[in-house]
Amino acid sequence: MNQYESELMIEMLENADYIVIPETDINADIYIINSCAVTGEAERKVRQTIRHIRKENPDSKIILTGCYTQIPRESSEYETLGVDLVLGNSEKKSIVKFLNENGIYSKIDYWREDDISYEMVKDSIAERSRAFIKVEDGCNNGCTYCVIRSLRGTRIRSKPIEVVIKEAEQLITKKHKELVITGLNLGKYGKDIGTNLAKLLNEVSKINGDFRIRLSSINPEDLDDELINIILENDKICNHLHIPIQSGSTSVLKRMGRNYTADYLLGLVEKLRAADPLFSITTDIMVGFPGESEQEFQETIDLVSKLEFSKVHAFRFSERPGTRAAQMDRKVPGNVKKDRVEMLISHSQNVANAYKRKLVGKTTTVLVEGVMNGIYIGYDEYYIPHETNGGIIGDFVKTVILSVTAEGVVSKVAKKQVSND
Repeated sequence: MNQYESELMIEMLENADYIVIPETDINADIYIINSCAVTGEAERKVRQTIRHIRKENPDSKIILTGCYTQIPRESSEYETLGVDLVLGNSEKKSIVKFLNENGIYSKIDYWREDDISYEMVKDSIAERSRAFIKVEDGCNNGCTYCVIRSLRGTRIRSKPIEVVIKEAEQLITKKHKELVITGLNLGKYGKDIGTNLAKLLNEVSKINGDFRIRLSSINPEDLDDELINIILENDKICNHLHIPIQSGSTSVLKRMGRNYTADYLLGLVEKLRAADPLFSITTDIMVGFPGESEQEFQETIDLVSKLEFSKVHAFRFSERPGTRAAQMDRKVPGNVKKDRVEMLISHSQNVANAYKRKLVGKTTTVLVEGVMNGIYIGYDEYYIPHETNGGIIGDFVKTVILSVTAEGVVSKVAKKQVSND
């Protein structure tokens, strides 16, 4: 979501004749930080980034926007950090209008009137080969630990299919080969405008051009049969999904307010892999949720083994302001959370390596995104990173997987088959 909205701001700024430079450059006149607030750690990194920029660039203007600014805060906090201008999620959509301002402009309940139908990125600047398309905002789920729905809003806002098609066509014309469809709660796309994600994907896949479609994070309960079937049957849609399960324990999931069980997750993955045994699933898992026992944590470890994830993002529970989980008893001690997350990371790496070994000898399609020291780098349809021996940056290449590395796989360009006919 933030990557897309950063692209949107970049286009607005460049259309207004500002020059946007790589973030690694120094001595910019203005620094814009598009922030996240999903965890306490994310907020800490925001503050750390601001302090670093202010120290290195004392005379530059610092603008802070994004979800961090949607949490009510004292103006003195921003002053102490050295921020000159604070913009909310609504105001950043008019970034050019505010550039010469100072102070705090952040409408907390902007989402009640928010409209995303006009948001359109014509050319993704940060990524040549991959482009993001935001199609939905807002979340009406009731997860007890999450603060984001109070920052982005509980009203579902969907972009009309015809607008998504126009945006996708423009990006494909600009040689973007992979379109990543994203939203705050992607599976709820269309609930407000009488359609759904399956219908959107079907229409996007009909666009002429050599490209593929990938979905960003989608909740398990939103993967109904109609959506699963179009993912499995449409050749333009990658056989990879990021499904944030959050826990492998049904009792923990209930306390989290997640609307599924461990058995449901097993059945869901079984459906996906019945069509493609190598179907790739990545996930997010939280450890140390209030009351999480050793047995419940072990249930998560066991489910990771059964579901054979290709990658797990493991992180520790952190209390977020105003959430029900922050008020729950039986807090898990910090040292226990630390030990559990380390154990989960180690275990999930072993599981991911076992999954990748199943790919050895298989031919997959890699989208080449860069080259370093003669090694071509990119991701295949399963979202597995490749180090391969050839290709053209920004284009697809068929490769045969040779071996597994800690980060991904090593492959070689497949030989073209010559017909005798």
